[in-house]
Amino acid sequence: MVNSQESESLVKNVLGKVFNRKPKPGGSDEEARNLSASYTEHTWEIDIIKSQYGSSGINIQNPSQSHGLSSSEAKALLEKNGPNALPKAKEITNFELLGRQFVNVLWGLLLAAAILSLIAFIQGTDIKPIDLSDLWVAIIIIVMIFGFCFVAFYQERKAIKAVSGFKNLLPEVSWVIRDGKETSVAASELVVGDIIRIKNGTRVPADARILQCAQLKLETSAITGEAEPIEHHKDAVPENVNIFEAKNVGFNGSLCVDGEAYAVVIRTGANTIIGQIASLTTNQDEKPSRLQAQIKKFVKLLGLPAVTLGLIIFIIGGFVHKWHGWIGMLSRSFLACAIGMVPCGLPATVTSSLTIVARRLGKKNIYVKKLDIVEALGSVRIIASDKTGTLTKNIMTVTNLWTHNDFIAGLPNLSMKNVLGKASLDDFETPISDVLMCMSVCNAAKFEGEEAIEVGKKNGKFAIEMDNNNVERKTIGQPSEAAMIKYVDRVMDVDLLRKGYNVVFEIPFNSKRKWHLMIIKNKDLKDGNTEYKLLMKGASEILIEKCSTILTKGGEIPLNTEEKNAFQNAYDTFGSEGRRVIGFVSKTFTAPSNIAFALEAENFPLKELTFLGVCAIMDPPRDETAGAIRDCKTAGIKVFMVTGDHHLTANAIARQIGLIEDIPGKKKDWDTIHGEAISHLTDEEWSRLLSHDYLVFARTTPEQKLLIVEQCQKRKEIIAMTGDGVNDSPALKKSDIGIAMGTGSDVAKQAADIVLMDDNFASIVKGVEEGRLMFDNIKKLLVYTMPHCFPQILSIDLGTEIAPGVAMCKEPAEGDIMRRPPRDRKKNLVSKGLLSYAYLYTGQFLSIGCILSYFCVFW
Repeated sequence: MVNSQESESLVKNVLGKVFNRKPKPGGSDEEARNLSASYTEHTWEIDIIKSQYGSSGINIQNPSQSHGLSSSEAKALLEKNGPNALPKAKEITNFELLGRQFVNVLWGLLLAAAILSLIAFIQGTDIKPIDLSDLWVAIIIIVMIFGFCFVAFYQERKAIKAVSGFKNLLPEVSWVIRDGKETSVAASELVVGDIIRIKNGTRVPADARILQCAQLKLETSAITGEAEPIEHHKDAVPENVNIFEAKNVGFNGSLCVDGEAYAVVIRTGANTIIGQIASLTTNQDEKPSRLQAQIKKFVKLLGLPAVTLGLIIFIIGGFVHKWHGWIGMLSRSFLACAIGMVPCGLPATVTSSLTIVARRLGKKNIYVKKLDIVEALGSVRIIASDKTGTLTKNIMTVTNLWTHNDFIAGLPNLSMKNVLGKASLDDFETPISDVLMCMSVCNAAKFEGEEAIEVGKKNGKFAIEMDNNNVERKTIGQPSEAAMIKYVDRVMDVDLLRKGYNVVFEIPFNSKRKWHLMIIKNKDLKDGNTEYKLLMKGASEILIEKCSTILTKGGEIPLNTEEKNAFQNAYDTFGSEGRRVIGFVSKTFTAPSNIAFALEAENFPLKELTFLGVCAIMDPPRDETAGAIRDCKTAGIKVFMVTGDHHLTANAIARQIGLIEDIPGKKKDWDTIHGEAISHLTDEEWSRLLSHDYLVFARTTPEQKLLIVEQCQKRKEIIAMTGDGVNDSPALKKSDIGIAMGTGSDVAKQAADIVLMDDNFASIVKGVEEGRLMFDNIKKLLVYTMPHCFPQILSIDLGTEIAPGVAMCKEPAEGDIMRRPPRDRKKNLVSKGLLSYAYLYTGQFLSIGCILSYFCVFW
């Protein structure tokens, strides 16, 4: 078995010094507490930034004209603080990993017996003819030990990943201003105070405070776990704003999907946010195996009396035989008692059984990195799950439309009875047709083929994959816009629709305006003017204030108070369900044919517009999630949702999957808490919070996720943490069972104990069932092997016993296995009842049977 922590065994102590890695220093748990508190630059105004980084020569009015650090200053800082590189975890060698498989107390007992047998054989070689029985005992034991250690080694070696996940997040080259010139340098050579240029399609090479930006959008899933690109700015934020919620700092590893910026480097290497997350992951100690701990208790329970009895028999035999051949006597008495009372075939059988279970789980898309984690999964009491990509599909989807008192779920109805192929706008009623047109045309996302997808990725575009009606179409663009064209494309050809419109002007969306505008040319008029149509989409609560009319089936009508109230009702309905509401407006107007539209000139209408309707967008739950949640509730497993999303969105998803429910007459067993409040909870408040069966943690940061795990473990709970992002890796590493998604980051997979290859939360329930079944079957195996008498040890325990023992571990589950509460962590593998059943009941029947068989043969 793997990485035992026992100290009683002499073999363990010797091998442990050679093969067990010492815990890395660093106090990562305390460092996690101050992860965000160590950042203050996001609260500084630009002039303070300039004074604090005086040697950088920052030009406030035009950062591109800054002087930057001199080459000599940069070189000195690089020599002083080291390269801009992330901490590396020491990769275990094959020799070390193989050696760790031998660090097992039961293997130690068998190895001690083999050594004693070998010594007894050597001592007896002067007696003719030579008795080879002691030699064969030693050889058989050693072969068995090496054989099963190689099985465990092979399984773990196959699962170990090189620490490359963090490296994949970092760029190789960065653009920097030094000596008054913009030049490219290796990203590893950046130092604090460097002024860098962040370009579209590149990754941010270090944590940097933004000095100037133009429509900058960064995809920060490496830090926050959320895939939606976030617009950034240069303005200072209040002191009470967390660094993770500040939008004026570009984090190391973030991807620039739009715009560009100039920024000053404030942290490099291990001191960046991603670097500290890497440290939290690599500096944590190896988690002790619960199965090994149970076996350790079992050996203590039986081993001490067995060794004592063996020594007593040895002493008595020594006096009787006057210590003649005392080494052989010691070997045989040790084998007869110490080994005979303890089923030393248990490690071999358990290793074989765990391997079979791991392969069975593999067929269910559950990849187990360490064999003995299977048993731990069966005793899990809490599953703390990330929302995005774990409980949900991580695909933004248009779920509803609303137009003038008309709620539409799913796709809109066609106005004609039969349509061959895809429809056109004429097949839909007004204003549905206008909304679909605006969704398609006023939209920067587009469909691409495989080649275009690869080019898009290289250029930093945001790629999404969806599957509608079993036809996979890939898109380039922001997730929300991609969701819209996917929605429209299910009923009509978006590419063909767009070809019918000539776009002459566009204003991209930004977080200040909160809208996206396009102007299309309709037709030229005879008076030298041209008819244009303005299309806008964006925050519906802002767009409706620009409108004076609303489009209905009968045409435009005034947007009076009654109509605004109807809109507000739709907006509140969608918002309460955690859906993002996007509004659409339009306006037909005339202007000179030679006009040059410009936002500053305001030569196009931005008032008296016509409101068309809204669409509701969300990341929907996975189809299997609700059923898996029900199974967890039946099995007595607590489920916590841990997400970086807003609490309203998180609560809405939690209700959809059945995680939180308000049942009349039943005590409320759930609660919601904001991440900011987590760090300020007292022990009493934590105990009260964790007494709930179901919790939603919203707006959480990486160290807060780690804190949740620690607080659960502090209360002796066995917790499994699921996740897929880099931000989840510290908590995955710290939790009793870390579960990563197959499509997650390499870092998360490396930190986890289990990888769900199908990203299916429901697979966890299957794993829990297999873990519970494994524990039950190991108990059956113990009852089966413990009653054997002394002469059977080699012929049965290490030979014929393994095959039926493994077969016993393939026993099907009891009918109530997933209706029981989780196993108490204090409950031992071997209880008094099990010992009584094994020795006083089963053992007696076996003994009587053996005695009767003896008399039948030899009497």
